Amino acid sequence: MTHYLKEYSRFTTIAEMDAAAEQHLMKHWDELTKSDRQVLDVIRRYSVKYGAAHLKHGTIEAAVGKSNATVRRAIRKLVKLGIIEKVHFIRPVMSGLGANIYIILPFVDQGKMNNRDHDDKPHDNAETSQVSADEAYLSKSLLKSKELNCTSHSESSKLSTSLFSRMKELLAATIGDTKKTREFFGIHRAVLGRMLKYEIYKDDKDVFEELAYRALKITVMATKKKAIRNLPGYFKGVLDKLVDETYFKDIFMLFDKPVEGFYCP
Repeated sequence: MTHYLKEYSRFTTIAEMDAAAEQHLMKHWDELTKSDRQVLDVIRRYSVKYGAAHLKHGTIEAAVGKSNATVRRAIRKLVKLGIIEKVHFIRPVMSGLGANIYIILPFVDQGKMNNRDHDDKPHDNAETSQVSADEAYLSKSLLKSKELNCTSHSESSKLSTSLFSRMKELLAATIGDTKKTREFFGIHRAVLGRMLKYEIYKDDKDVFEELAYRALKITVMATKKKAIRNLPGYFKGVLDKLVDETYFKDIFMLFDKPVEGFYCP
């Protein structure tokens, strides 16, 4: 059971976490190497389900194709820059250090905080107050899908926009055509239905919705670099890959040969 990771999450939605990661990257782009950015992306991808990632160094090394020293150096830099927090996890039974828990932290604009008239007065809700000040940096699509940290979970659920509406708004704002929204949503529903057949994924509907929305963002971004004849087909390929990376990547890495090569009587 990995539900304990929810206790470490600093965000109400996955969209909030993605937005914070993007803001951290924009601010520290010149300070981060390609390896640093890859390590952060691995932590972000493994945090999609519960808002935090419980990872061994070996898992990160295999995912980015870098040495242990490179991964450790990247993690130290990400912690030093305030992008992530590393928590040493104690195994309850074995009484020893296990894999570390990595938490992407909310983005805080220090410049704006320093300009506040009351910044010399200590208070407990500085982080919550800063969220609204930073909202101007987020894209319209992210603003419509996120709720402030100070909003209760029940209120957030009521105010959140449906995936179909978010998809439609994203397509309108990027390619100016919303005709294929229903087709994209239908592909998501097909993938969701296939996964929800298994009991283990029955509580992961929100995760699959965030993966679908991210897949659509990747798809529309790709249209700016090249001509794509079949957008829904491209979207399905991206979504399938995101699902595989989120749920199955570690499993595939355990085998020396492709899964297709196994015989199942």
